[in-house]
Amino acid sequence: MSIARSPSAAVVARRLTKRFGAIDASCGITIELPTTGVCGLLGPNGAGKTTLLRMIAGVLPPDDGELEVLGLDARRHGTSIRAKIGSLPESAPLYPELTVGEYLRYRAALIGLGGRGAHEAIQTALERCDTLHLARRCCGTLSKGMQQRVGLAAAIVGDPAIVILDEPSVGLDPAQIVMFRRLVRELAQRRLVLLSSHLLGEVESVCDTIAVMARGRVLVHESIGAFRSRTTAGRKIVTEVDRSLLQEDDLVMEFGALHEWPLADGWMRVEFDAPARDVRADLARTLSTRGIGMRSLGYDATGLEDVFIELVRAGGDVRAVSSAGSDTASDAHAHGPGEGAP
Repeated sequence: MSIARSPSAAVVARRLTKRFGAIDASCGITIELPTTGVCGLLGPNGAGKTTLLRMIAGVLPPDDGELEVLGLDARRHGTSIRAKIGSLPESAPLYPELTVGEYLRYRAALIGLGGRGAHEAIQTALERCDTLHLARRCCGTLSKGMQQRVGLAAAIVGDPAIVILDEPSVGLDPAQIVMFRRLVRELAQRRLVLLSSHLLGEVESVCDTIAVMARGRVLVHESIGAFRSRTTAGRKIVTEVDRSLLQEDDLVMEFGALHEWPLADGWMRVEFDAPARDVRADLARTLSTRGIGMRSLGYDATGLEDVFIELVRAGGDVRAVSSAGSDTASDAHAHGPGEGAP
Protein backbone atom coordinates (compact mmCIF):
# COMPACT_ATOMS: atom_id res chain seq x y z
CA MET A 1 0.00 0.00 0.00
CA SER A 2 1.26 3.46 -0.91
CA ILE A 3 2.07 5.89 1.90
CA ALA A 4 -0.04 9.03 2.07
CA ARG A 5 2.41 11.76 1.13
CA SER A 6 2.68 15.31 -0.13
CA PRO A 7 2.83 15.58 -3.94
CA SER A 8 6.08 17.53 -3.47
CA ALA A 9 7.77 14.79 -1.40
CA ALA A 10 10.65 12.76 -2.86
CA VAL A 11 11.20 10.67 0.28
CA VAL A 12 8.60 9.60 2.84
CA ALA A 13 9.58 7.42 5.79
CA ARG A 14 7.21 6.20 8.51
CA ARG A 15 8.52 4.38 11.61
CA LEU A 16 11.54 3.23 9.61
CA THR A 17 13.78 0.70 11.38
CA LYS A 18 16.94 -1.16 10.37
CA ARG A 19 18.69 -3.70 12.59
CA PHE A 20 22.15 -5.25 12.43
CA GLY A 21 21.95 -8.16 14.82
CA ALA A 22 21.07 -6.74 18.23
CA ILE A 23 21.86 -3.17 17.14
CA ASP A 24 19.09 -0.85 15.96
CA ALA A 25 20.86 1.42 13.46
CA SER A 26 17.58 3.20 12.69
CA CYS A 27 14.81 3.34 15.27
CA GLY A 28 11.36 4.29 14.04
CA ILE A 29 12.45 7.20 11.82
CA THR A 30 9.65 9.34 10.42
CA ILE A 31 10.66 12.05 7.95
CA GLU A 32 9.45 13.60 4.71
CA LEU A 33 11.83 15.25 2.23
CA PRO A 34 10.87 17.49 -0.72
CA THR A 35 11.67 16.97 -4.40
CA THR A 36 14.09 19.90 -4.54
CA GLY A 37 16.52 21.63 -2.19
CA VAL A 38 19.41 20.57 0.02
CA CYS A 39 18.86 18.67 3.27
CA GLY A 40 21.84 18.44 5.60
CA LEU A 41 22.06 15.27 7.66
CA LEU A 42 24.00 15.84 10.88
CA GLY A 43 24.91 13.53 13.72
CA PRO A 44 27.80 12.03 15.67
CA ASN A 45 29.53 8.86 14.49
CA GLY A 46 27.16 5.92 14.84
CA ALA A 47 24.05 8.12 14.71
CA GLY A 48 22.59 6.10 11.82
CA LYS A 49 23.10 8.66 9.04
CA THR A 50 24.77 6.30 6.58
CA THR A 51 22.23 3.56 7.27
CA LEU A 52 19.38 5.96 6.51
CA LEU A 53 21.08 7.13 3.31
CA ARG A 54 21.63 3.54 2.18
CA MET A 55 17.97 2.70 2.73
CA ILE A 56 16.92 5.77 0.72
CA ALA A 57 19.39 4.81 -2.01
CA GLY A 58 17.81 1.35 -2.32
CA VAL A 59 20.94 -0.44 -1.11
CA LEU A 60 19.56 -1.63 2.24
CA PRO A 61 15.96 -2.78 2.66
CA PRO A 62 14.27 -1.61 5.88
CA ASP A 63 13.33 -4.22 8.48
CA ASP A 64 10.23 -2.42 9.75
CA GLY A 65 8.21 0.64 8.85
CA GLU A 66 7.49 2.12 5.44
CA LEU A 67 9.72 3.93 2.98
CA GLU A 68 8.78 5.44 -0.36
CA VAL A 69 11.42 7.01 -2.59
CA LEU A 70 10.21 8.87 -5.68
CA GLY A 71 6.85 7.19 -5.24
CA LEU A 72 8.33 3.66 -5.16
CA ASP A 73 8.24 1.21 -2.28
CA ALA A 74 11.84 0.70 -1.13
CA ARG A 75 11.35 -3.00 -0.35
CA ARG A 76 9.93 -3.96 -3.73
CA HIS A 77 11.62 -1.54 -6.11
CA GLY A 78 15.19 -1.21 -4.90
CA THR A 79 16.63 -1.68 -8.40
CA SER A 80 14.42 1.03 -9.91
CA ILE A 81 15.25 3.41 -7.07
CA ARG A 82 18.99 2.87 -7.48
CA ALA A 83 18.72 3.86 -11.15
CA LYS A 84 17.19 7.22 -10.18
CA ILE A 85 19.71 8.14 -7.48
CA GLY A 86 23.29 9.35 -7.71
CA SER A 87 25.53 8.71 -4.72
CA LEU A 88 28.99 9.79 -3.58
CA PRO A 89 30.28 8.12 -0.39
CA GLU A 90 33.02 9.62 1.78
CA SER A 91 35.71 8.02 -0.40
CA ALA A 92 34.88 7.96 -4.08
CA PRO A 93 34.68 4.26 -5.16
CA LEU A 94 37.01 4.61 -8.14
CA TYR A 95 38.83 1.81 -9.95
CA PRO A 96 42.49 2.92 -10.07
CA GLU A 97 43.27 1.06 -13.31
CA LEU A 98 40.45 2.73 -15.27
CA THR A 99 40.65 6.13 -16.89
CA VAL A 100 38.16 8.72 -15.70
CA GLY A 101 36.24 8.37 -18.97
CA GLU A 102 36.10 4.59 -18.65
CA TYR A 103 34.93 4.81 -15.05
CA LEU A 104 32.10 7.19 -15.92
CA ARG A 105 31.03 4.95 -18.80
CA TYR A 106 30.88 2.08 -16.33
CA ARG A 107 28.77 4.18 -13.92
CA ALA A 108 26.48 5.21 -16.78
CA ALA A 109 25.99 1.56 -17.76
CA LEU A 110 24.93 0.72 -14.20
CA ILE A 111 21.90 2.97 -14.60
CA GLY A 112 21.10 1.76 -18.11
CA LEU A 113 22.76 4.50 -20.16
CA GLY A 114 24.66 3.59 -23.30
CA GLY A 115 25.66 4.90 -26.71
CA ARG A 116 25.26 8.58 -27.54
CA GLY A 117 23.06 9.19 -24.50
CA ALA A 118 25.83 7.98 -22.19
CA HIS A 119 28.45 10.07 -24.01
CA GLU A 120 26.42 13.27 -23.66
CA ALA A 121 25.59 12.57 -20.02
CA ILE A 122 29.27 11.94 -19.21
CA GLN A 123 30.43 15.09 -21.00
CA THR A 124 27.88 17.17 -19.11
CA ALA A 125 28.86 15.69 -15.74
CA LEU A 126 32.59 16.19 -16.38
CA GLU A 127 32.05 19.79 -17.44
CA ARG A 128 29.90 20.62 -14.42
CA CYS A 129 32.56 19.24 -12.07
CA ASP A 130 35.45 20.86 -13.99
CA THR A 131 37.00 17.45 -14.70
CA LEU A 132 36.74 17.24 -18.48
CA HIS A 133 40.52 17.60 -18.79
CA LEU A 134 40.93 14.44 -16.66
CA ALA A 135 38.98 12.11 -18.98
CA ARG A 136 42.10 10.25 -20.20
CA ARG A 137 43.84 10.14 -16.82
CA CYS A 138 43.89 6.92 -14.77
CA CYS A 139 41.84 7.27 -11.59
CA GLY A 140 44.73 5.87 -9.53
CA THR A 141 46.99 8.78 -10.48
CA LEU A 142 44.64 11.49 -9.22
CA SER A 143 44.95 13.41 -5.97
CA LYS A 144 42.33 12.93 -3.26
CA GLY A 145 40.60 16.16 -4.21
CA MET A 146 40.52 15.23 -7.89
CA GLN A 147 39.15 11.80 -7.03
CA GLN A 148 36.30 13.40 -5.08
CA ARG A 149 35.47 15.63 -8.03
CA VAL A 150 35.41 12.63 -10.37
CA GLY A 151 33.22 10.80 -7.84
CA LEU A 152 30.83 13.74 -7.83
CA ALA A 153 30.74 13.71 -11.64
CA ALA A 154 29.87 10.00 -11.52
CA ALA A 155 27.10 10.70 -9.00
CA ILE A 156 25.34 13.17 -11.31
CA VAL A 157 25.67 11.18 -14.57
CA GLY A 158 22.23 10.67 -16.02
CA ASP A 159 20.62 13.62 -14.22
CA PRO A 160 19.37 11.67 -11.15
CA ALA A 161 16.29 12.84 -9.23
CA ILE A 162 18.12 12.50 -5.88
CA VAL A 163 21.81 13.02 -5.20
CA ILE A 164 23.30 11.62 -1.98
CA LEU A 165 26.60 13.09 -0.78
CA ASP A 166 28.28 11.53 2.26
CA GLU A 167 31.12 13.79 3.52
CA PRO A 168 31.72 14.91 -0.08
CA SER A 169 34.23 17.75 0.46
CA VAL A 170 36.90 15.58 2.13
CA GLY A 171 40.22 16.28 0.41
CA LEU A 172 39.04 19.32 -1.54
CA ASP A 173 41.13 22.49 -1.46
CA PRO A 174 39.45 25.87 -0.71
CA ALA A 175 38.88 26.69 -4.39
CA GLN A 176 37.39 23.25 -5.02
CA ILE A 177 35.11 23.63 -1.97
CA VAL A 178 33.73 26.89 -3.39
CA MET A 179 33.10 25.12 -6.72
CA PHE A 180 31.50 22.18 -4.93
CA ARG A 181 29.13 24.36 -2.92
CA ARG A 182 28.09 26.30 -6.01
CA LEU A 183 27.39 23.05 -7.86
CA VAL A 184 25.33 21.66 -4.98
CA ARG A 185 23.13 24.77 -4.99
CA GLU A 186 22.70 24.47 -8.77
CA LEU A 187 21.81 20.78 -8.53
CA ALA A 188 19.26 21.47 -5.79
CA GLN A 189 17.21 23.71 -8.05
CA ARG A 190 15.87 20.66 -9.89
CA ARG A 191 16.36 17.75 -7.49
CA LEU A 192 16.77 16.72 -3.87
CA VAL A 193 20.33 16.73 -2.55
CA LEU A 194 21.03 14.86 0.69
CA LEU A 195 24.27 16.04 2.27
CA SER A 196 25.81 14.23 5.22
CA SER A 197 28.70 16.18 6.73
CA HIS A 198 30.56 16.83 9.97
CA LEU A 199 31.42 20.34 8.74
CA LEU A 200 28.59 22.41 10.17
CA GLY A 201 29.81 25.51 8.36
CA GLU A 202 29.44 23.64 5.08
CA VAL A 203 25.92 22.54 5.98
CA GLU A 204 24.97 26.08 6.99
CA SER A 205 26.30 27.49 3.72
CA VAL A 206 24.42 25.20 1.31
CA CYS A 207 21.45 23.58 3.06
CA ASP A 208 17.79 24.57 3.07
CA THR A 209 16.85 22.14 5.85
CA ILE A 210 18.71 20.24 8.56
CA ALA A 211 17.96 16.84 10.08
CA VAL A 212 19.88 16.09 13.28
CA MET A 213 20.30 12.40 14.14
CA ALA A 214 21.51 10.56 17.23
CA ARG A 215 21.15 6.96 18.39
CA GLY A 216 19.31 5.96 15.21
CA ARG A 217 16.64 8.66 15.55
CA VAL A 218 15.88 11.97 13.88
CA LEU A 219 15.83 14.50 16.71
CA VAL A 220 15.00 17.58 14.67
CA HIS A 221 14.13 18.24 11.04
CA GLU A 222 13.64 21.93 10.29
CA SER A 223 14.64 24.79 8.01
CA ILE A 224 18.14 26.24 8.23
CA GLY A 225 16.54 29.49 9.39
CA ALA A 226 14.79 27.77 12.29
CA PHE A 227 17.99 25.96 13.21
CA ARG A 228 19.98 29.21 13.12
CA SER A 229 17.39 30.85 15.37
CA ARG A 230 18.31 28.37 18.10
CA THR A 231 21.72 30.04 18.27
CA THR A 232 20.23 33.45 19.10
CA ALA A 233 18.20 32.53 22.18
CA GLY A 234 19.66 34.13 25.30
CA ARG A 235 22.74 35.45 23.49
CA LYS A 236 24.50 38.79 23.58
CA ILE A 237 24.58 41.34 20.78
CA VAL A 238 28.12 42.49 20.01
CA THR A 239 28.95 45.72 18.18
CA GLU A 240 31.97 47.92 17.55
CA VAL A 241 31.35 51.68 17.72
CA ASP A 242 33.48 54.79 17.52
CA ARG A 243 32.79 56.04 21.06
CA SER A 244 31.64 54.96 24.50
CA LEU A 245 27.94 54.23 25.04
CA LEU A 246 28.06 54.24 28.83
CA GLN A 247 26.34 57.63 28.96
CA GLU A 248 23.49 56.51 26.70
CA ASP A 249 21.32 55.37 29.61
CA ASP A 250 18.16 54.79 27.55
CA LEU A 251 19.96 52.19 25.42
CA VAL A 252 20.14 49.95 28.47
CA MET A 253 16.36 50.17 28.90
CA GLU A 254 15.72 49.15 25.30
CA PHE A 255 18.56 46.75 24.46
CA GLY A 256 19.69 45.33 27.80
CA ALA A 257 22.64 45.93 30.12
CA LEU A 258 25.77 46.86 28.22
CA HIS A 259 29.44 46.13 28.80
CA GLU A 260 32.24 47.71 26.81
CA TRP A 261 36.01 47.56 26.34
CA PRO A 262 38.34 49.86 24.38
CA LEU A 263 40.01 48.40 21.29
CA ALA A 264 43.58 49.13 20.22
CA ASP A 265 42.53 51.45 17.36
CA GLY A 266 40.34 53.66 19.56
CA TRP A 267 37.00 52.00 18.80
CA MET A 268 34.87 50.36 21.49
CA ARG A 269 33.62 46.80 21.68
CA VAL A 270 30.15 46.82 23.24
CA GLU A 271 28.01 43.85 24.34
CA PHE A 272 24.29 44.09 25.10
CA ASP A 273 22.36 41.51 27.14
CA ALA A 274 19.81 41.37 24.36
CA PRO A 275 16.12 40.52 24.88
CA ALA A 276 14.67 37.36 23.36
CA ARG A 277 13.51 39.13 20.17
CA ASP A 278 15.98 40.13 17.48
CA VAL A 279 16.72 43.84 18.04
CA ARG A 280 19.77 44.23 15.79
CA ALA A 281 17.94 46.34 13.16
CA ASP A 282 16.49 48.60 15.88
CA LEU A 283 19.92 49.05 17.46
CA ALA A 284 21.52 49.88 14.11
CA ARG A 285 18.88 52.55 13.41
CA THR A 286 19.24 54.06 16.88
CA LEU A 287 23.02 54.34 16.64
CA SER A 288 22.80 55.83 13.16
CA THR A 289 20.23 58.43 14.26
CA ARG A 290 22.55 59.55 17.05
CA GLY A 291 25.51 59.88 14.73
CA ILE A 292 27.39 57.00 16.38
CA GLY A 293 29.72 55.23 13.98
CA MET A 294 29.34 51.43 13.82
CA ARG A 295 31.51 48.98 11.88
CA SER A 296 30.16 45.62 13.03
CA LEU A 297 26.99 44.22 14.58
CA GLY A 298 25.99 40.63 15.35
CA TYR A 299 25.47 37.95 17.95
CA ASP A 300 28.34 36.48 19.92
CA ALA A 301 30.30 33.43 18.75
CA THR A 302 27.90 30.76 20.05
CA GLY A 303 27.10 28.93 16.82
CA LEU A 304 25.63 25.86 15.21
CA GLU A 305 28.26 23.62 16.78
CA ASP A 306 27.05 24.53 20.28
CA VAL A 307 23.41 24.00 19.36
CA PHE A 308 24.19 20.68 17.68
CA ILE A 309 26.13 19.37 20.69
CA GLU A 310 23.46 20.42 23.16
CA LEU A 311 20.65 19.08 20.98
CA VAL A 312 22.28 15.65 20.77
CA ARG A 313 23.04 15.72 24.48
CA ALA A 314 19.44 16.65 25.29
CA GLY A 315 18.07 13.94 23.02
CA GLY A 316 15.92 16.33 21.02
CA ASP A 317 14.41 18.28 23.93
CA VAL A 318 14.07 21.78 22.44
CA ARG A 319 13.57 23.39 25.87
CA ALA A 320 16.78 21.83 27.16
CA VAL A 321 18.67 23.06 24.11
CA SER A 322 17.40 26.62 24.51
CA SER A 323 18.47 26.65 28.15
CA ALA A 324 21.84 25.09 27.39
CA GLY A 325 22.40 27.58 24.58
CA SER A 326 21.98 30.44 27.05
CA ASP A 327 24.46 28.86 29.46
CA THR A 328 26.94 28.29 26.65
CA ALA A 329 26.75 31.93 25.58
CA SER A 330 27.24 33.08 29.15
CA ASP A 331 30.21 30.79 29.61
CA ALA A 332 31.83 32.11 26.45
CA HIS A 333 31.38 35.67 27.70
CA ALA A 334 32.96 34.81 31.04
CA HIS A 335 36.28 34.08 29.36
CA GLY A 336 36.78 37.75 28.60
CA PRO A 337 36.16 40.48 26.06
CA GLY A 338 38.81 39.31 23.63
CA GLU A 339 36.98 36.04 22.87
CA GLY A 340 33.81 35.37 20.96
CA ALA A 341 34.03 38.33 18.60
CA PRO A 342 31.86 38.05 15.50
